[in-house]
Amino acid sequence: MSAGTPAGLTAFAPAKINLTLRAGAPRADGYHPVQSLVVFADWGDTLQANPAPGLSLRIEGPHAAALADDQHNLVLKAAWALRAAAERPDLGASLVLYKQLPVASGMGGGSADAAAALRSLNSLWDLGFSTRALAEIGSVVGADVPACVWSRPLLMEGIGEEIRVLAAWPELAALIVNPGKAVATPDVFRAFDAAGGQPHITPLDRLPVAGDAPSAFALLKDGRNDLEAPARSLAPVIGEVLEALDAARNARLVRMSGSGASCFALYDSFELAQEAGARLGASRPHWITRPVRLGGAA
Repeated sequence: MSAGTPAGLTAFAPAKINLTLRAGAPRADGYHPVQSLVVFADWGDTLQANPAPGLSLRIEGPHAAALADDQHNLVLKAAWALRAAAERPDLGASLVLYKQLPVASGMGGGSADAAAALRSLNSLWDLGFSTRALAEIGSVVGADVPACVWSRPLLMEGIGEEIRVLAAWPELAALIVNPGKAVATPDVFRAFDAAGGQPHITPLDRLPVAGDAPSAFALLKDGRNDLEAPARSLAPVIGEVLEALDAARNARLVRMSGSGASCFALYDSFELAQEAGARLGASRPHWITRPVRLGGAA
C-alpha cells in the first residue's frame, strides 16, 4: 500500500507469516514446490521512493547494518525488473528503506521490500501495471515476492508464483518472536533434503475458507511447517522459542514461520497477545517480541 508525500511515495512492506507450509522434493531445476497459507502482519518495513535522475538505495533503521554489504538488494532488483518490463531503462528514483524487520528471519522481509518497491515505483513512474502484472514481474526477483505484492491472505503454490487469494479469512491476533538468529533459507532446504524431504504435495481441491477466528484455528490445527525440523537442527534456539510460546498462557496455536527463526503464537484477542509478549519480553529481553494483527481479506 502506497501513500503520497510531498517528496514522493511511501509504501509499507508487511511481514509475511506462513501459517502453514508444505514443501516437496526439489524439481529438476533445483527449486522446491511449496504449498503455504500466507497472511501479513501490521508490522514491517517502510520504503520511500522519490523522483531522481538515477536509481539509488539507502537503508536506515535498526536492522540496516545487516544489509550494509548487500550490493544486490532485492529492492534494487525489483526496480531493475520493473524498468525492464516497462522497457524504460531511463527511469530513476531515490529509494530509502527503513528496515524494521530482522534479516533472514522467516518473515519474507526482503521479498516484502521488493514488492513495496514494485508498487511504489509503478505509481511514481505512472506505469499502470496491474497487481497481477506486478506479481508476475516480482516472480523473477524472488519466490516470495508475488505473494508480497498481493499482501492479502492467500494460498501460495508452485515455487511461489501460483497465487490464489482467499475469499474469506479473519483477522487474527498473534505474537511474533524472533530470537535474533539469522537462518539462511538455502541452508534449511539443504537440511530438509538431507533428511529425506517430502516427495509429493497433495493439491488442495478448494481454498481454505474461515469466517471467524475459531474456524481458522480449527482449520490450522491439522497444518504444519515442513521446514521446522530442519531449521531447528541448524538453529536449536528455534526449539527454545516454540517451547517458550507453548508454555505461555492462552496460545491457541504455536508454529514457526517460513524457514525460521521467527515463530508465532495465535490468540483469541490482541490483548492476550500483548500480555504474552510482555511476559516473554521480560524473561527473554534479548528476543524480539511483537504483538501483531494478521490482516483479514479486504
